[in-house]
Amino acid sequence: MTDATAYDGYESWKGWSETSFMVPTPMDNVYFDLEMRAIPVSGEHVLEIGFGNGRFLGWAKARGAQVYGTELSEQGRTFAAAHDVVVLPIDLAQSLDTHRARFGVIAAFDVLEHLSFDAIRTMLDHIATLLRTGGYCVVRFPNGQGLLSGLHQSGDYTHVSTLSASIMSQFVSGTVLEIIRADSSAMPNHGIARKVRGVARQGFETMLCRLYGIRAPLGPNLTVVLRKKEGAA
Repeated sequence: MTDATAYDGYESWKGWSETSFMVPTPMDNVYFDLEMRAIPVSGEHVLEIGFGNGRFLGWAKARGAQVYGTELSEQGRTFAAAHDVVVLPIDLAQSLDTHRARFGVIAAFDVLEHLSFDAIRTMLDHIATLLRTGGYCVVRFPNGQGLLSGLHQSGDYTHVSTLSASIMSQFVSGTVLEIIRADSSAMPNHGIARKVRGVARQGFETMLCRLYGIRAPLGPNLTVVLRKKEGAA
């Protein structure tokens, strides 16, 4: 199966549409507020790799960012161009000279697991070039060390690599990128029942980590925040 055929009908399966493009739901807004905490967005050039239906781009644009994106889906690229998104080539290498050190934030939600380890290393090198010094990269993927990671990792046959905080640390070791946060992805808690589940879930994770003497996020999805080191070229 080629990459082209692997993604046939993907937009329909994911439920992406023009009417919902770049329209984050109230829950999306809460989620991105949590994941992007302490990361400046207003006035920044923000790039999303694999923007899908554009919910993060919509969130970022509403907060004053100038938004850019890459997307494999031709349909998505067409929608984005109509919404004033600067669409870059899928191959980031083609943007290195034009957009070197331009971006304050680069995001890749549910992207890295679709790539081989070699392709991930190359992408992180390109991201480091495109980020300005002190800029942030936010990535989310199924947590290979998580308790229920298989629900997400095995839920899409286009997933290629299993990742974790430890593997991400290996990827960026010795590079200009450093990990400043690696946590179970945010799960907004609205309503008493959801808040109770959230407290119970956090307590259960803490208990297991202490019981087995490990220090690793155990949620099914992992969000890792990287920063380009000060003084890096």
